[in-house]
Amino acid sequence: MQAARAYRVFRASLVPHTKPHPSVAGRLVAASIALTLACGGCTYPLTPESLASSSPASQAAFPESAAVDYFAHEMLSRGAPAVVVQIKVRGREWSQAYGTLDVETGEPVAVTDRIQAGGITQSMVAVSVLKLVQEGKLGLDDSVTDYFPEFEKLVHPPGPITVRSLLNHSSGLPDAPEAILQAMTPKQAIDTGFSTEDYLRMAGTVPWEHANFQPFRYSDASYYALAGMLEKLRGRPIGEILNSDIFVPLGMSHTSLAGPDRDARDMIQSYEFIDGERINASQPEYLVGSPAEGVISTVGDINTFYAGLMQGRLFAAGTLGEMQTIWQLNYGLGLQRWNDECTNGFYYGHGGSTWFATIALTTTDGTRQIAMSLAYPSDTNRHIESMDGNGQPEFEHLRDLAITTMNGLC
Repeated sequence: MQAARAYRVFRASLVPHTKPHPSVAGRLVAASIALTLACGGCTYPLTPESLASSSPASQAAFPESAAVDYFAHEMLSRGAPAVVVQIKVRGREWSQAYGTLDVETGEPVAVTDRIQAGGITQSMVAVSVLKLVQEGKLGLDDSVTDYFPEFEKLVHPPGPITVRSLLNHSSGLPDAPEAILQAMTPKQAIDTGFSTEDYLRMAGTVPWEHANFQPFRYSDASYYALAGMLEKLRGRPIGEILNSDIFVPLGMSHTSLAGPDRDARDMIQSYEFIDGERINASQPEYLVGSPAEGVISTVGDINTFYAGLMQGRLFAAGTLGEMQTIWQLNYGLGLQRWNDECTNGFYYGHGGSTWFATIALTTTDGTRQIAMSLAYPSDTNRHIESMDGNGQPEFEHLRDLAITTMNGLC
């Protein structure tokens, strides 16, 4: 099978000490696309899972990636409810949806169905913070307590913490899940909503290891603190701020950061087994309204966001340059960075691991993009305390596949 061979080549490229030169890996994915075109895309029998929600025009405009296709089917065979992907290259688009919207009804999934965007939320919150910087209403190196006085009593920092250090995770601020899981069971935690103050108060019970401008320490609490500051300065809830700053200007009509809408017909359903009980984790209380992980969106809207950001439709070039300034581990101000082998430049975007694994990469001119998401198999070993995807094999494979695919689509 052509797709199986393409995916085996992709997987082999991830094995330590046997990885081909990066440019070779990119050409392998490009070759797999050509092979798929040559065989008419008939790698699999047509099943409900493999029928795309992409239109015939979309299929004609952009060829299917056999490696992406094989990865999606592999995840479905592992029990993932759904995989969705949208790739855009210089005005052409290919999008595909695999699996079911709801495993209980068997309704097929569509590319326009919504998913948890996870850590992509942080890029959006960072945009709203940088808009305030551009307006001269705060400085990146100002102390957070200048704008959010409650911060000090909630998390007890060992010294002044700057806005910049929260944005790039260099403040040393502890995260809350460790304390949450000491206070309640995982099922109770999933079913519990946390306000900004509640979440930061829990984070404040965990000892600080270091202060400003020290080694990278990913912490969702950083973005809760930024949200608290934004709400003080704007006088509105964080969901409304993102809506007016980003979602409405860019026409992202399927994206929100608000309360749960559990009657929505377009939300992909994700599940987890806890103590033998299957829990619906599609819109868990734990994530509702979270300024670190809580945005609900589609792969199309996510691509729209990063294209708008890179193309200067959200703020001036100088402000974008600040956002792209890297601290450690290729992390800027709410942005992650990867090498773009097509241009010898960079891709920017973000990834995240909630009860979905989601990744988005965009070139610096916004003309070449990929956004992918999968609802995890319900037997995947997930932990609330690891929402950035580190150590999660499915997320890491998704991220590496996205990078390799982009490098093959020069």
